[in-house]
Amino acid sequence: MQTKREMSQSEMLLLPSLEERIPESYYLRRLNRVLDLSFVHERVRDKYCQDNGRPSIDPEVIIRLFLLQAITGRESIRGLLAEVDLHLGYRWFIGYGPSEALPDHSTLSKALERFGGEVFDELFARSVSQCQASGLIEGKVLHLDATTIRADLSSDRVNQPDSPDADARFGRFPDGTLQPGYKQHTVADGKKRVVLDVSVTAANVSEHDEAVGLVDRAIARLGESPAAACADSAYASGANAYELETRGIRLVSPPSKATTRAGEQYFSIERFRYDEAADHFTCPAGRRLSYVRTEKVRGRREYRARRSDCGTCSLRSQCTISERRHLKVTRHHASLIRLRADAQTESFKALYRSRAPVIEGVFAESKQRHGLRRAWRRGLSKMKVQCLLVAAVVNFKRLVTLLPFILGLKWLWRCLQTLIERYLRLLGSFAEYSQLITPYA
Repeated sequence: MQTKREMSQSEMLLLPSLEERIPESYYLRRLNRVLDLSFVHERVRDKYCQDNGRPSIDPEVIIRLFLLQAITGRESIRGLLAEVDLHLGYRWFIGYGPSEALPDHSTLSKALERFGGEVFDELFARSVSQCQASGLIEGKVLHLDATTIRADLSSDRVNQPDSPDADARFGRFPDGTLQPGYKQHTVADGKKRVVLDVSVTAANVSEHDEAVGLVDRAIARLGESPAAACADSAYASGANAYELETRGIRLVSPPSKATTRAGEQYFSIERFRYDEAADHFTCPAGRRLSYVRTEKVRGRREYRARRSDCGTCSLRSQCTISERRHLKVTRHHASLIRLRADAQTESFKALYRSRAPVIEGVFAESKQRHGLRRAWRRGLSKMKVQCLLVAAVVNFKRLVTLLPFILGLKWLWRCLQTLIERYLRLLGSFAEYSQLITPYA
């Protein structure tokens, strides 16, 4: 199947003014060198009738238009098409000549419904694999975080039966206000800020619960486990620390300080020594607190001391006002203890300092330049498409930045090959000359 760009090449050759006005240094021309959309036709083939109906818009053109929306950050498809109509560089990128009529905005909306999310998943996955093949991904330190995205919805229609966006929910935004929206959960590599995976939820979903899934999908893409995963304090818990420990990954996320409900004048849980093998605590006075039960709702484990031990203890006034001291901890408290101890090391602090420039930089770039601040469309599935497009564009930018270096290496390799070939020819000529003069020597 011939693509729209291939069919338009002859027309472009007859219009040197269009082709010549697109310089080699133009961003979209450089992007076009690294952009591989050869999979699109096969991926969406079953979405089209092959032997009936009107001629369709080339699906690659549709994908390129969506990429342009992410590149420019345009929230509206109508506004994007109006800009493409006037911009020769954009027309060149999608393969349209200067006099061709562009697709209607409704065509793109229907195509998005028809395609679903699979083609955009593959587009993003290919951007990651290309970055990995180009050496842009180190895979040693991953950075996790989440950012809120304002939904195209008024606050009084959130979670209502007639809501135009049934998936949006209230979430806490950076300015402290509650607004309807979504949350993008992201994991990025620490070397060149390449986005490795994104997931999208309603804005009221905790980022803590998405951490392990993000890391697992990043491992699946890279084919190897990282040494560390850096995240802010929202991800610090015994459960996350335990899950990453089982995968051989160090969680670099500052845990909250241990406190007690009775107040700071009493011993905090850090004063109690936990024996993981025997599953009991030892208090500052050397008395044992044994496991009693597990809460049904929150799943916390409760440990209690004996009344006789607390009744005669000289430290009771510093420990509790009850008859005996009891502790409630999460299931993976031992992992939380190790996380708190690790948080005091210099290597932990150094890794955590590297977090903000990487992951916050990705969010700032995505929001300020590529339109991730607001939802372009309504619904969780379409919000995910937007996030995948923006993440793919961010990754392609990394490849485009590297392109001059890659082209330079290719040029050096060609020069080296030429020198080797000339050297071998010279050796061959010398050998022939030696054979000729040998009988006369």
